[in-house]
Amino acid sequence: MDIITTTAGLAGTGLAGGALGAAFGALGSALNRGLAIFETREKRKDRQLEMAHEKDRWTHDIQLAADQREGKAEAARQALARTQAQGSWAGLAESVRAEAGIVSTWPWVTAVRALTRPALTLLLWLLFAMLFLSAVGGALEAETAAGVVRTAVETIAFSASTALAWWFGDRAPRREG
Repeated sequence: MDIITTTAGLAGTGLAGGALGAAFGALGSALNRGLAIFETREKRKDRQLEMAHEKDRWTHDIQLAADQREGKAEAARQALARTQAQGSWAGLAESVRAEAGIVSTWPWVTAVRALTRPALTLLLWLLFAMLFLSAVGGALEAETAAGVVRTAVETIAFSASTALAWWFGDRAPRREG
């Protein structure tokens, strides 16, 4: 008798569980479909903004070409310089805005966040220096050491030129005239 009762109880639970699973499945499917519709709308808006930006850019390029053809090359160069400067400042402004948007938390969290990039940079350069010194000191095989030294020279040259471009490339005062 206990077997029949237990079997009937499990069957009832199985049916209820199956119905509940089907209901949750349908609900999940409906939510997924709703989110897909929302995502499609957002993608459409993004695409419309991209297309409007492209149209503005092409209009600007056509106007610059027309100005150049009409002998307004200097005006076109100045317009291009203004556009580039505005883009540079807009990028900087967005970077500052994003940094300002970070909510202030405990001082130690702010300190760790502020020191992460410099600490990682210093650690990587120290590791690279150790590897370079190992290569120069003869602790590595000749072929490996030559590759490390070559990479060190290329990396330092790249870093120096990048730093120079970063500090002076985009922020240098432009001469008028």
